[in-house]
Amino acid sequence: MSSPDVAPPPASDDDDYSPKPNLDEQVRVELAQITEEAAAEYRSIAAAEARYAAKLVELQEWSEQPQVASRLHGDLEGIRAADQNAATMTADQARAAAFTRWGNPEVARRTVVSELACLIHVAERTVERRMDQGRALSYTAPATFDALAAGQISYRHALALLEQLDTLPMEHQAAFEEAVLPHAKRLPVGRFITKAHRLREKLHPESIVTRSTQALAQRHSRWEAAADGMGWLHWYGTAHDTRAAYDRINAMAVSLKKIGDPTAEIGQDPAEELPTRTLDQLRADVTRALLLDGITPDGMGAGIRGTVMITVPVLTLLGLDDEPATLEGYGPISPETAREIAGHAPSFTRLLTHPETGVVLSLGKTQHKNTKAMKKWLRVRDETCRFPGCARPAVTSDVDHTDPWADGGRTDSDNLAHLCEPHHRLKHLSQWRVTQEPGGVLLWTSPGQRSYRTDPANPMGPPRPRPPTVGPTTRKRPADDSYLLPRHRPKRHPTPPVPDNPPF
Repeated sequence: MSSPDVAPPPASDDDDYSPKPNLDEQVRVELAQITEEAAAEYRSIAAAEARYAAKLVELQEWSEQPQVASRLHGDLEGIRAADQNAATMTADQARAAAFTRWGNPEVARRTVVSELACLIHVAERTVERRMDQGRALSYTAPATFDALAAGQISYRHALALLEQLDTLPMEHQAAFEEAVLPHAKRLPVGRFITKAHRLREKLHPESIVTRSTQALAQRHSRWEAAADGMGWLHWYGTAHDTRAAYDRINAMAVSLKKIGDPTAEIGQDPAEELPTRTLDQLRADVTRALLLDGITPDGMGAGIRGTVMITVPVLTLLGLDDEPATLEGYGPISPETAREIAGHAPSFTRLLTHPETGVVLSLGKTQHKNTKAMKKWLRVRDETCRFPGCARPAVTSDVDHTDPWADGGRTDSDNLAHLCEPHHRLKHLSQWRVTQEPGGVLLWTSPGQRSYRTDPANPMGPPRPRPPTVGPTTRKRPADDSYLLPRHRPKRHPTPPVPDNPPF
């Protein structure tokens, strides 16, 4: 029997019941959600790459229209005059005319490439490569372009497919794309490259001997800058040559490792305890020694050394300061490396700089009329081509008159700057315009009316003028001294003889 003072407990409401979520399940749900959001962004990047490729194709096709290309050329009248006067040209005039032999399509292509490269701050070669890739995707591999636009594959997948596709004859490209594209949608890039390479070998109608001969023609080597005073040297050659070279380097490095690494590192003080080099370091040092000091089987390379220009502060050179030196065409390098290079340098060029601003005031005996000295002065000032974004070294570039010499431009420091040959031509043949301010500052205006400024790598004052000539000069006959009216000359008297017993 229940007590009347105690109320019964309320009945539970099944509709309001919600069990506490399991933590493991919550983690799995959040993992799926965040990764799906990241994948959506990744797919959107692929779609944006496709849109960018389509715009590049549109830009290139627009520049190829005759009415557009003709208006992007800046010197049509000069070309017409050169054609008319070709028969009576001197050798120098013929060379200058050949310099202008870029037709409308070439000038238009380089104009749109340079305009876009400066706008998005990338190298012109990068824009050109992306244009070629965009055209290949649009016309040669349309199914791959559609998959990229839909976010089904990445741009790296598309490039890997194009790389293999480009080596096949045109009549076999569609079958290859159809066979390999499904694998691009499900495999990582590395495994897809292997798969595409194998399929390409099966479908290629030419023998590997023919293809190897064609590939051999593309052999090359190039240098690439890296961070912290380092760089890469690339060599593209036959598989057996490159493998044999690596095996030789590796064998020499292993031998050094086995005998206890007897050689000090580059820049190592012999008095200090020598650290043990790793196998990777040994390979790098062996490669350096073979390339810098070795010779070819026919003797080529004996006595030939690479040449670099390095600017080293004098206090750094003396070991009193650690201010970085500057390697031409690269940038800052460590003081230790600079001192070691200077220790083996065959010659020096003195630079006088302002103690506070660092502006170079003098370059040895640079003189206004000394062509070699002026070129060296400009090379130190510019270091590279002065077109916006160009990094070609000044040593391989032309010295250009900013205001053309034929139009009255002066040959002095404020009207000269380095331009590589392609940009030298572009300046004269397109609608790019440039002016030079004191101190070597170039102000560029693009055909799209955008402004860019390029500053010299090393701000410099003007070179010192040639000092006055000291010494005997040829005396000219005065105008009034003629055989009709001879000029009065004082009468000369002979000097008396010296006595036999002089009083001194």
